[in-house]
Amino acid sequence: MDLLNLFKEYGDKQEILSKLKEDPSLRGYNNSELHIIAAIGDLEQPNVTSLADHMGMTRGGICKNIKKLSEAGLISSYQKDGNVKNIYYRLTAAGERMYEKHAEAHKAWIARDMNFIEGFSDRQLNQVTDFMKKYIKHIDQRIEESENNGEGKQ
Repeated sequence: MDLLNLFKEYGDKQEILSKLKEDPSLRGYNNSELHIIAAIGDLEQPNVTSLADHMGMTRGGICKNIKKLSEAGLISSYQKDGNVKNIYYRLTAAGERMYEKHAEAHKAWIARDMNFIEGFSDRQLNQVTDFMKKYIKHIDQRIEESENNGEGKQ
């Protein structure tokens, strides 16, 4: 269907534009990795479970990304005194710099695209917003069904 092809094209072009505009230090990291850095910077005492819930990812997916980010020196793990069961994550100094650069990139993206969005009427924007909320809910339901069926578990 043409609409689904347009979604794919939008995603592809957004990725290309982001790569062209982003700070060179962000290159080499995918969106999940960058958003995990952002989540670690934003959440209080983030652990694998809270990151998976926040990101809508599996714990296995979080663990895979955590390993790469730890090896890159962007995050470190810690445990609370007297609690050896739970492992939490924090940003290193390099991770803090990455967090700030990612936040700047998001602000630039919003500013750039708001100029385009402001050209539409409230009615048009409400229709698109309603459609996107319903579509996202549909995708969330498919994700939940797949997870309940054991698909994609790592």
